[in-house]
Amino acid sequence: MQQKYIVYFNRKGLLFNNPQGISAHSDEKKVFPGSDISTIENALNWLNANPFDNARAIVADLNIEQGLLLLKSRFNFLRAAGGIVKSRNNRLLFIHRLGVWDLPKGKVEKEETVKVAAEREIIEETGITGLTNEGLICLTWHTYTMKGREILKETAWYAYSVEKEEKLIPQTEEDITEAKWVEKDQLNQIRENTYPSIIDVIEADKRISVDHDE
Repeated sequence: MQQKYIVYFNRKGLLFNNPQGISAHSDEKKVFPGSDISTIENALNWLNANPFDNARAIVADLNIEQGLLLLKSRFNFLRAAGGIVKSRNNRLLFIHRLGVWDLPKGKVEKEETVKVAAEREIIEETGITGLTNEGLICLTWHTYTMKGREILKETAWYAYSVEKEEKLIPQTEEDITEAKWVEKDQLNQIRENTYPSIIDVIEADKRISVDHDE
């Protein structure tokens, strides 16, 4: 599956000149012509006022690289990394954090590469070892507010494999209450209680075949 170039604001999405990720079931979508920061502000204001979780605003005259540069000038930018771990038994590693299913990930520290950060965060959050990196899956972007600061987070997601399904140790100090090996036929249950960006990562991982309604 192709990379989805969506910047998520809660469950709503901002796209740049790219139809990827506009679901046929989006309740509402609107195109905003223009190529400056005021166009992005208009799109964000429309998203904020829109009552539909899966609303999509499309800035028509910017590509993703140009759009991200403008967003980085408006938001505090943070880089993170994580991944999907697949066992030899074809089960996938998920965590349960703050009542929602998630994938292990975390902030890239100073002087740390994205790949190193992804593996470190998976180990810290789940206790797993023996990871083999099988390459980049995709990037995702989402925004949130912390201590009054508006943050744009870019997360690099990698595919990992392990030979053994070790006993998992959730990192409770990071609000993780459970780390769990999930069968592929249970992924629809995960989709029902996770973030849209995590669904994008699952769908982008070529190792996974997911049956779902679009």
